[in-house]
Amino acid sequence: MYEEIINEFKENLGDNLLSAVKFGTEGEPNNLLFILGTLDYSILEKIKPAVLKCSKKNKIVPLFFTKEELDDASDVFPLEFLDIKHPHDVLFGEDLIEEVKFDKKQVRRQLEYELRSKLIHLRENYVFIKKPKEIKELLKMAIPSTMPLFYGLLFLKDVSPPTELDELFKVVAEKYKIDVGVLKKIKNLDGDTSGLEDNVRDLMVFLDKLIHVVDQMKI
Repeated sequence: MYEEIINEFKENLGDNLLSAVKFGTEGEPNNLLFILGTLDYSILEKIKPAVLKCSKKNKIVPLFFTKEELDDASDVFPLEFLDIKHPHDVLFGEDLIEEVKFDKKQVRRQLEYELRSKLIHLRENYVFIKKPKEIKELLKMAIPSTMPLFYGLLFLKDVSPPTELDELFKVVAEKYKIDVGVLKKIKNLDGDTSGLEDNVRDLMVFLDKLIHVVDQMKI
């Protein structure tokens, strides 16, 4: 599935292509990280035709970093890099993701920021919603955006996160003594639109409790 775009990148970039990594968990698109030695406008122009062709065919979502950026940005975006790391498959080249190091203080800081932001945005978006369908869409967006946060939470507990979503919920609930039932309900939402407002309320309560837990952590 990914051979076509990787082969075209190898042909166009040669030794400048250091690594190609597939990352993401269930329910996510085909996320691909390409790590290059150097990256500028001219290089993007070289690979743009391959990206357009392959992303249309396989719905590939590419992400580009240089090796230097990979080393320098993990302290700014630790949750994003934890999301890439758990899990990831190296499709070409070196496993440069495994070499990325994280600082617990930076992870905790970004966790609190992201949790507070999600709660604020949930409130803002909900007050403008008029139809049950829109509430359902708002809730369904909560699951993929929560995944990196759970990886960060388990990293702070020195626990390697499971790759299966329900197991991930279970481990976080056990380690942090918090009820994740609302996330399970949202994950399994079907065509029934009853009780959606209750789910929004419970999600707000969940985020508020988690913010308090993270805020009180001493690292």
